[in-house]
Amino acid sequence: MKNSTIQFHKEILHNLDFEAISVTVDKSTTGTEIINGKKVLKAGTLISGDGASIFDDRTKKVKKLTNEATAEYVDGVLLYDVDLSDGDGVGTCVYKGTLREDKVNGGSVDNNAKLKLSHIKFVKGV
Repeated sequence: MKNSTIQFHKEILHNLDFEAISVTVDKSTTGTEIINGKKVLKAGTLISGDGASIFDDRTKKVKKLTNEATAEYVDGVLLYDVDLSDGDGVGTCVYKGTLREDKVNGGSVDNNAKLKLSHIKFVKGV
């Protein structure tokens, strides 16, 4: 009998009207979790370009935002989990839409990050 692992992704979207861009997630980013032996950056993580916004320089990789209270820029929110076990990963950065605040950044989004993400509306709960 074959064993399977079923994984469910965290739904961060409040509704389906959103805009997103593909990003390269840097394998060295902090804040990853080990899930079933894989190094994973979780959906709902606030992300920013490494050294510059990805909207100013598309060659930049993204990393988990480490200090949202003093961040100069915040590029968006990771839509799905990204596997970084074998190096850099490809992710989806939501930069416009309505998201569930309880599913983003562990349920707590700093006011500075909200100001930087002016095209995202955060709603509480369902």
